[in-house]
Amino acid sequence: MATSPFGSDSTRHWAAGDWLAGGVLDPLAEINGQCIDLLCGMADRDAAALPILGELAPLWRALSDEGRRRLADCPYLLVDAGFSDEARWRRLQQRAVADQPRELRAGCFAGERAAGFGRRVLVYGWHLARAHRSVARIVLGMSPACMDRVATLSLRELESVCELHPGWVRPRWELRPLVWRQMLAAAVNADAPAMQQASLRGIQLLAAGAMGPPSR
Repeated sequence: MATSPFGSDSTRHWAAGDWLAGGVLDPLAEINGQCIDLLCGMADRDAAALPILGELAPLWRALSDEGRRRLADCPYLLVDAGFSDEARWRRLQQRAVADQPRELRAGCFAGERAAGFGRRVLVYGWHLARAHRSVARIVLGMSPACMDRVATLSLRELESVCELHPGWVRPRWELRPLVWRQMLAAAVNADAPAMQQASLRGIQLLAAGAMGPPSR
């Protein structure tokens, strides 16, 4: 799915701001687009897999290609890997990553393009934590404590996390269908005021998560 560059009209409708300019954020819309495509496919095949699918299946199915692009252009990552859960990353540092027990919980995303998606999410978060901390706080909701821990992972350790913990990568706010309903309805209807309201709501939730206990 083609996505628009940052600074587009749809990005501005999400009340993004000038800070979204620059190639460092180009992967954001790309990863969001992949997340949306996977969720749309899951909504068609197994809408009961997640609360944000079953309750909102008509909206997922109403998303046109243009609607998907608009949603992908929102100014934060629509998928999470515990980027505000400092205890998760601390446990990894207390023991070698490769020594961590393999999680029994399977990966959340299903579909032909699901393989490698979690890796892209984790690598993107790792890169921002190391090189663009202010951006990581805004688009990932990553707390400073998490940034410190994620940034110190070696590439080999990061690969082990990707392999051993596929269940970490999940849709953001997966247990809050009302948040997704607002975003999806705004994108489906190309409703610029609603897109601005939804983006501000998301930024508020990310900020609250970065300052307090993690929640989905």
